[in-house]
Parts: sequence; C-alpha cells; structure tokens
Amino acid sequence: MRPLLLASALIAGLCGSLVASPVPVPYFAFCRTLWLFGLPCADVGSKLVQQIRAFNPMNGCEKCHYILISAINDTIEAQHSTLGNLKVENIEFDLQTTILTGSCRVTAQSSSLAFSSHLDSDLNYCNLYDLLTASGLNLAPGFMEMTSEWSCLGYEFATCNT
Repeated sequence: MRPLLLASALIAGLCGSLVASPVPVPYFAFCRTLWLFGLPCADVGSKLVQQIRAFNPMNGCEKCHYILISAINDTIEAQHSTLGNLKVENIEFDLQTTILTGSCRVTAQSSSLAFSSHLDSDLNYCNLYDLLTASGLNLAPGFMEMTSEWSCLGYEFATCNT
C-alpha cells in the first residue's frame, strides 16, 4: 500500500509542476535542420555567403529577397523577405568542423518574425533549401540533411522553387 501511495504522490507532484511552469511554445514559424558535408567549413561558408549575395535584390535578382547581415567566424546571419516585405525571416547558419573527419556540420535555422505566422506552410524550410540547392551544396560530397516536421514546420509538404 505504501509504494502505491508514494507513486501517486510522485505523479501528482510531476503533473502539478508541469502546470505551474508550462513548456514555452514559440509564437512564430521556424525551421531548424542539420546538414553534413564532406567539405571543409570554409568552403561551405564561402558558398553560402556567395549565394546569399547573389540572391540580393540589389544585384538584379528581383524574385530573391535575401540580405546578408553578417558572416563572422563560423556564423552566417541573413534575412529573407517576401515580395513587398510583408513577411521577414531571420536565417542563421552555424558551421562546425567535425573532429573525426574534418568535414563540416551546419546547423541551419530560419525563423519568421511575424507573431501571427505560426504555420507558414513551407516558407522557412524553403528559405534554407533554396540557398542550399542554388549554391550546389546539396550535390557536395558527403551531403546529408537531418530534419523532421517537429523541428521544421512545413518540411513534410514543402514544394520549394529555386
């Protein structure tokens, strides 16, 4: 009888603590993905920066609305906006050299800034995917992408157009 009472108390305490401190839920759409490349991070970072600059509307790319914010050390920050700047997304790439092979591991993230755009269809995933494919990095040796619908809203139904 005593173990049952103890188990009940533990379960009640756990449920009570979850109610008291809810798990934070993002109020914006986002996509986080992991890319692996059989290339040095300097090469991967260079190609990503080059593609972001090529997709800048100031360089004659009218349908591409990417702006490079910074490329410092192993972090690249950019922004993407829709036509007419109705939606803006922050994009970040964190590049890390793997210890065993010296290849590159990239954590890529795109997050909508609009509070109301919790479900963005595939906008944030396509922001990342379009840069990946246009730069040709999806064809790089050892390329692998790891993501899911849980970490990248809209991933499962994405229909991106580069």
